[in-house]
Amino acid sequence: MPKQMPENWEPPVDAWQSAFDGGIEEVVFAYFGTQRPKGVSASEFEDQFHTAFAGNSPPSFVTRAEYVDASGYENDLFIAYWPGQAAFDAWWQGSTLKNWWQASERESGPHGFWREIFTVSTKRFETLHSSKCPTGVAHLAKEFGEPVREHNYWGGMRDRVPDSAQDNFPSKIGDRLPEPKLAPSHGQRLATKLPDNLCLIRSGQNWRDCSDEELETYLDVVKPKLTAAMAYLRDNPVESGCASCRLMDETALDGSLAAQSFGLAMFISMEHLENWSKSHPTHLAIFGNFFKMVEKHEGQLDLKLWHEVLIIDGDKSLCEYVNCHANSGLLPYFRS
Repeated sequence: MPKQMPENWEPPVDAWQSAFDGGIEEVVFAYFGTQRPKGVSASEFEDQFHTAFAGNSPPSFVTRAEYVDASGYENDLFIAYWPGQAAFDAWWQGSTLKNWWQASERESGPHGFWREIFTVSTKRFETLHSSKCPTGVAHLAKEFGEPVREHNYWGGMRDRVPDSAQDNFPSKIGDRLPEPKLAPSHGQRLATKLPDNLCLIRSGQNWRDCSDEELETYLDVVKPKLTAAMAYLRDNPVESGCASCRLMDETALDGSLAAQSFGLAMFISMEHLENWSKSHPTHLAIFGNFFKMVEKHEGQLDLKLWHEVLIIDGDKSLCEYVNCHANSGLLPYFRS
């Protein structure tokens, strides 16, 4: 399948892509979360993960985030990356977390617990960064080299996924999500059965180095459109083909806010993500207002943007929801 890059293309701005050597053929992307009513402490959850990540076979990179979901529950999560399934398994089997997570006590009380774990070949994901500041899975890759040409045109995301040369990653469930099924779930330990080719995007914004003036522009001009777009995807899953969307504030490992945020969304295919990106008014509004910001600051921005996009292998995925509400994550659509 030919690339979609225009002939003789030269991007108007620089961007960088993560590159992996032969030593890493797959990466485990692991999201561990807890949900709770407002005002209930997450300290036990935090303590368990701080201890587990300090033990044997720790992840190569860890970050944290928080958000309030559409049902009004506060969610805290750790996001961790391992260089392959064997490394993750060695950590899980030897960690103090395994017995705590599997204990029956997790199935009652005010807390819900969830984990969404995806093992993905390096040929089935891509990243893009507006600076040489690594984020997410880029911490496992080689140092950034020369800027890439495959960006800043529609189709660049697909062109950056190595396996797209022979696979268009079609949806395995048709063009539309089924209507959600919100069956009772509290007090239960539930799993999902995912189809192949779901497309996950984690797309982030880092304003830590912005001047006061640039930050004011971002908060007043761009962020409201981003918030509206994420709310649209969250609240219109069948129409958009997005089964789950969470807009999160990234935090330091001690839980303090880190002047960063990201959207985490799961579409039923890359095509659905592409269609929303290039044609839906909510995403076009983000683009339009971002370029207003670029123009106002004469192209000199310290705002850092990045994303990672994964094509999911259903058989190499584990999504589990313990004592969670019925609208948690992927549970309404793929409950096994």
